[in-house]
Amino acid sequence: MNKLISIIGLGSVGLVSAVVFASKGYKVVGVDNDVDKVRAVNNGRCYLSEPGLDVLLRDVVSKGFLRATTDVLEAVKESDAVVIAVPTPVRDGIADLSYLRDALESVRRGLHRGLLVVIESTIPPGTTAGFAKSLLEESGLRVEEDFYLVHVPERIAPGRAVEELLNMPRVVGGVGLRSTEKAVELYSRVNPKLLTTDATTAEFVKLAENTYRDLNIAYANLLAVLAEKLGIDVYEAIRLANTHQRVHIHMPGAGVGGSCLTKDPYMLISVDPDFWGSELVKVARRINDYMPIHTVEIVEKALREAGLEINSARITVLGAAYKGGVSDTRESPSKHIVGELIKKGSKVIVYDPYTSETFGGERSLSLEDAVKDSDAIVIVTDHPEFKNIDLDVIGRIMRHKIIIDGRRVIEPYQAVKHGFRYYGVGFGRAYRL
Repeated sequence: MNKLISIIGLGSVGLVSAVVFASKGYKVVGVDNDVDKVRAVNNGRCYLSEPGLDVLLRDVVSKGFLRATTDVLEAVKESDAVVIAVPTPVRDGIADLSYLRDALESVRRGLHRGLLVVIESTIPPGTTAGFAKSLLEESGLRVEEDFYLVHVPERIAPGRAVEELLNMPRVVGGVGLRSTEKAVELYSRVNPKLLTTDATTAEFVKLAENTYRDLNIAYANLLAVLAEKLGIDVYEAIRLANTHQRVHIHMPGAGVGGSCLTKDPYMLISVDPDFWGSELVKVARRINDYMPIHTVEIVEKALREAGLEINSARITVLGAAYKGGVSDTRESPSKHIVGELIKKGSKVIVYDPYTSETFGGERSLSLEDAVKDSDAIVIVTDHPEFKNIDLDVIGRIMRHKIIIDGRRVIEPYQAVKHGFRYYGVGFGRAYRL
C-alpha cells in the first residue's frame, strides 16, 4: 500500500477516483490548475454533490492519504502511477485533445522508469497506442520496457459515482501485456471486477456503450414524436413493447444531457467519418438535440390551446440539471429550453433544489415561489422531489393550470384529476378538463 498515485484533473471523475483510491490506503496527490479546487481538497471540503463523497473526502484528507497541488511536474516525479482524468470535449464533431496533450506533456517531463501512466479520459480509438505513446516516448524512455501505458475508461454516473467506481466492472486495456498487468495490480485494490483487453479495444468499448445508449434514446424519442401524431401514449407503448424478452427500449424525454452521450458518439464515428453508415449516429444525435426544441413546441401548443401567447407568458421550468437527483448541468436540455423560451419573450422562472444554475432565467428558491402566478410548468428534470408535488397546493397559486411534462414525472390522469391541462413528450392525448 506504499504506492503514490497522482490524479491529474480534479473534475468529477478525477476527484471521485482520488478519494476512492485514498480510501483504499493509497497515498494520493490530486493535481489541478484550479486553485479553488486544490484549496477545497486540502481543506477536506467537497465541491461535488455525490452521496458519501464528502464523508470519504474528509476522512482521507484528515488521515493524510490525500492532498492536492497545482505542481503537476513535482507530483509526477514522485509518483508510482499517474492517472489522467482531464476533459476531452467535442467541438464541431471533432475531439479536442488539448487538455490531454497538456497533461501528457507534463507527464513526459516527469516521466521515470517504472511509472504507470493511466488515461481515464474518454478518447478516440487509437489515441493511447498512437498519440499518447508517441508523445511520452519523446522522453527517450520506451513503453513496456521503461514505463507502462494503459487506458481504463471511467464508468461512473453522477449520483452513483462512488458506488459504481467500487463495483462496476472496469475495462483495462494496456498497450502491451506488462502495462495491463501493472494496471490490474493497481486497480484490483479498488475494484476486483476487472476485464482485460488492449488499449484500442478499451477506448472503443467506452464509446460503443455510450453511443448505444444515445441511439436507444433517439429511437425512444422518435417513437414519442410519432405517438403524439397518433394521439397515443408512448410510455404505455414502450412498456408493452418491453414485455418482449428481446426488447429493451429506453424512455423518451425533453433531451439528452451530460458530458458523455452528447459527445462520445462523435468520437466513435471519427474512426471512419466517411462511411455512409455513420449517418445512423449523426441522425440519432440530431433527434436527441431536437427534443428541447420539440418541448418548446409543445409549450407553444399548450399555451395557444389555452388562449395564451408565449411572448407574454410566465413559465416555470422545473430542473436545470441534466438528470434527476444530481447537480450536474453540463449540456442540460434545460439550457436550450430556457434560452428558447426567453427568446420568444416569456418570463422564465427556474427552480432546481440541487443547483443554482438558471441558464438566464430568474432563480427561485422554492417550488411555491417558482409556480406562483405561473401560466405553465415545464418539467425538464426528473428530480425525486418533483415526483411528490402537491398538485392541489400549486394549482391554487398558479395563474393557469398547465403542465408540460418532459420526463413523465407526473401521472397524466392525476394531473387532470386536479384540474390541470396536461401535455407531455410522447403523450399524444393532451388530456385536459
